[in-house]
Amino acid sequence: MNTQFKKTNMFFSIIFCMLSFHVAGAIRAETYEDGKIKVRHKELSIKTNRGSLQFNHPYEMNSDVIGNVLSQIYFEEKGLLKKSTSVNVFQDDEISRLVPLIIQAFSVATPAQVIEVVSYSGRPFFADKQNYCVMFMRDSRLNIVFSRVQKFQTYSDLVSEKKGMGTAKEDPTKIKGSRFWTLLPAYGQAFEPGHKNWLVMNISEETYRSPEIKKPDIAGSGGSDFYGQPQKRGKVGSNIHSSSGYQQVEPGANVVQRESKIKAKLLILRELLNDGILLQEDYDYKKEMLLNNGMNDMDIKNQLREIKDLLEEGFITEEDHSRKKKALLDLF
Repeated sequence: MNTQFKKTNMFFSIIFCMLSFHVAGAIRAETYEDGKIKVRHKELSIKTNRGSLQFNHPYEMNSDVIGNVLSQIYFEEKGLLKKSTSVNVFQDDEISRLVPLIIQAFSVATPAQVIEVVSYSGRPFFADKQNYCVMFMRDSRLNIVFSRVQKFQTYSDLVSEKKGMGTAKEDPTKIKGSRFWTLLPAYGQAFEPGHKNWLVMNISEETYRSPEIKKPDIAGSGGSDFYGQPQKRGKVGSNIHSSSGYQQVEPGANVVQRESKIKAKLLILRELLNDGILLQEDYDYKKEMLLNNGMNDMDIKNQLREIKDLLEEGFITEEDHSRKKKALLDLF
């Protein structure tokens, strides 16, 4: 009888501990939001060639530090028709909204949780180019790992977001990079070995701790990173500080400053489709018209560049792209 009582008591003790652990985890698995921007805790087990990672969480972040970090993350497009300049991953207004959310998330994260960031790069008329990354501290270094960099949201993405499943199973640490973009390590930053989407940085350096910092060099030549690997650097542009104190890259001469007319029209059509005002066949009909007649004021090279952008940003399908490309090459 006494033995049975002890077993029963032990069983309920184990259940109580499990429930307590679950509730404690749930308390910390919070979401911090500012409009469409979300910063969340995410349970994630990460392994590298150096073994399983241990996170130094919770961690107290400084607003100047995290603001400087976000302002110094750059990327460039890949491919034959890429734009020829480096660009900030996070835009000025985006950074000012992200900083307090990231600081709060790090301050209460558990040692098993990373910080998940879902944000959107602001543009003059639209705000649906999504950045997605996870952040964590290990060995006193900040790690930022991306799976989406200014990715235009497709119809499927929008549906998934509405259902709360947009990035639920996404793990940036499982990929090695992207065929559409590559990160450009700035001074004090390095790639995790084998990854072109994973930046590691020592945020204790003065580069990140001053209230206002100078524009760093990126991918060019000289120096080594803190892993002892060659670190390339080169100018990305002159110093520009906005009213919020964060830096932006000076646009190069070859950067397209205007929004594409055809993209603007397709975006409106897609919104009408999502709202149920248009049918899919209506969208496809107008899309075909725009592809056939909407770029007549552009030369063939720029039309090829335009349809490549439309494909990468989810406005047209592979079939649309192949058909239009063939038609343009026939005219070349």
